[in-house]
Amino acid sequence: MNTDLINKKPLWTRLTLYFLGVAAVTLLIFQLVFNYSLERHFITYVAEREEALNRQIVAAVLDYYEENGSWSGFQMPLFHIALSTNTRLVLADESGRYIVDSGQGRRRHSMMTGVGEIDLEEAAAYHYQLNSGQAEVGKLIIVHRTVERGTAWQEQDFVFKRTITRSLLMTGILAVSVALILGVIFSRRLSKPLEEVADAALVIARGDYSHKLPTYENRELAELSASFNQMTGQLQELEMLRKRSVADLAHELRTPLTTLRSYVEAVRDGVLPADEQHLNILMEEIMHLNRVATDLDELARAERTDSNGREREKIELNRFLSDKAASFKPLFQAKTIALNLELPDERLHVFQDPAVLGKIIGNLVDNAYRYTDAGGVVTLGLHNVPVFNPVAVAPFGPAATLSGPGESPDPKKLLMITISDSGIGIDPDQLPYIFERFFRVDPARERGNKGGSGIGLALVRELVRSAGGLIQVASSPGTGTTFYLYLPKA
Repeated sequence: MNTDLINKKPLWTRLTLYFLGVAAVTLLIFQLVFNYSLERHFITYVAEREEALNRQIVAAVLDYYEENGSWSGFQMPLFHIALSTNTRLVLADESGRYIVDSGQGRRRHSMMTGVGEIDLEEAAAYHYQLNSGQAEVGKLIIVHRTVERGTAWQEQDFVFKRTITRSLLMTGILAVSVALILGVIFSRRLSKPLEEVADAALVIARGDYSHKLPTYENRELAELSASFNQMTGQLQELEMLRKRSVADLAHELRTPLTTLRSYVEAVRDGVLPADEQHLNILMEEIMHLNRVATDLDELARAERTDSNGREREKIELNRFLSDKAASFKPLFQAKTIALNLELPDERLHVFQDPAVLGKIIGNLVDNAYRYTDAGGVVTLGLHNVPVFNPVAVAPFGPAATLSGPGESPDPKKLLMITISDSGIGIDPDQLPYIFERFFRVDPARERGNKGGSGIGLALVRELVRSAGGLIQVASSPGTGTTFYLYLPKA
């Protein structure tokens, strides 16, 4: 096995890592957005909370002054207010001179100390002017005790933030764990069918075409399984045809070679004279071998040629088919087979290579001639409006098509040529394979007429493909066979 493939990570591992990566990136983005939003909203919340508390403190301080008319004896009430609100309160008179500081107690020579000279270690300090009626009676500094210098966050705020962060972290760990579990489950469910397809492909590569894939619940995988099984079925039939073709080719060559050997040995041993009669028999077998080789070479060229590799010209089919029928008339009359021609009133044209089209029509008419008994009828017809027989089948494998996969050909752009006979007919199960080289409906049956190479219909299939057309066949044993040739109109 390729070492590069061994070193590559399995698909389910990659999918699991993708799940984890998506979950981690999503959580990281959520964490950043959440922290930014929390910081902004919490700062606003703290400012509004401190403002509301400050108004309550200012109101309580003014109530004392209005009840007593002075700040005398306000030291202890101020300490109580500061203690209950967890703040530091600094009170000064209307001239700005220090009166009392809940953080440091009453200073000596307080009237000599300015408020601006007091050291405020805390960051969140608010200054308020105290008015009683229309007169200013003092100044109050409210300092909120914070945990970190330069912030407005108190201890309970940090506790709340740590709790939220811890909950978010636990949620993230849980989400990543769930993503890991689901990633493993879903990636295994997705990669397992692909692994089965890869294993089945290896089995088929070793020559075992009997391996089939199960039907999956997923629509795409079910379609993949159905297409794969159809492919393996066709490969199995193609392998059967290949083996049969080899056997048929051996039979096709062995019969004339055996005849040649027996006659040559008989002439050499003096059993038969080397006269004209026996030489003609030898020449007939040699010509048959030559036709087989020639047809094989022509088939190989047709398989290599696409629809653009032909020299095309405009052909009037009415006259073309009339000339073809006239060339076959003597042969059919000798076997007392009626060759009928059915042509439409209008002139129909195609843009094709005359040699290719002549080879297609000639092989199909010759095939009808070979398998129609004396007294039978062969009909060559041309139709402006094609008819698609629902029981007719196309060649097995890479048959010629007029449209893309899953599409139907447009009848308005086509015309149809039919070759029908009243011959022995073909079993429906064998119809798709009659276009394979050396395929014989009855392997035990010898050629009714010597001269056939066994690849005429295989050549027709490839020539029709290169002509851009489509061929189908319908038949029933004892009734006859009809070939439907569809060609694009000029």
